[in-house]
Amino acid sequence: MDAWTSRCATRLGVLIAVVTTLALLAGVGLLAGCGGDRHEPAGAAAPARPGASAGDPSAANPASSAGTSAGAGTSAPGEGSDDAPAAAARTVEAYFREINDATRAGRLAVITPTALAGCQPCALDVGVTRSLQQRGLHADAGAYRTTDLSAQPRSGLVTAVTFTLHTSTVGLLDLAGRHAADAPGVPTRAATAELTLTQHGWRIQTLRYAPRSA
Repeated sequence: MDAWTSRCATRLGVLIAVVTTLALLAGVGLLAGCGGDRHEPAGAAAPARPGASAGDPSAANPASSAGTSAGAGTSAPGEGSDDAPAAAARTVEAYFREINDATRAGRLAVITPTALAGCQPCALDVGVTRSLQQRGLHADAGAYRTTDLSAQPRSGLVTAVTFTLHTSTVGLLDLAGRHAADAPGVPTRAATAELTLTQHGWRIQTLRYAPRSA
């Protein structure tokens, strides 16, 4: 009787160990499926529209916001603001004016009123102004000049603005106003800005550049 009891206890212990191991493996698989590998994020949030609160599911898609607003009888994106293509061209002008003003003042450019958070070329421009600010430098003139701006017809909530971008060589001055270096210009480029209409007006979604044809 004692031997039989001992064998039963041994078998029960083995069974419990197997069940526990399977449960642990299932738990690990569930965690990996939810969060992904720690070296490879499962995903990234889409950029929000300027002025949209965090967690707003419509923030990353102005078009879906427009549909919701229209169905609810409230204001759609662009209503109450200038949604004409000409206003998109003015947004592009305002964007480069802010980059010029920030580099001349040695401060960080604020592009929220003119560009979406996900605009990578815009982030590079802001990065230049941040670098100058951190180094205590500012430009003695505006480097950018836009000409030949032409807004394309709207297609829903998007439009494109083509223009020519001139980038001049500018001097960089330190806090005492002494010349520290030069920021060289680049050849004139043909450019296209793609813009999205948000609740606050046109915002640049991306910028594309190409060498100007002869």
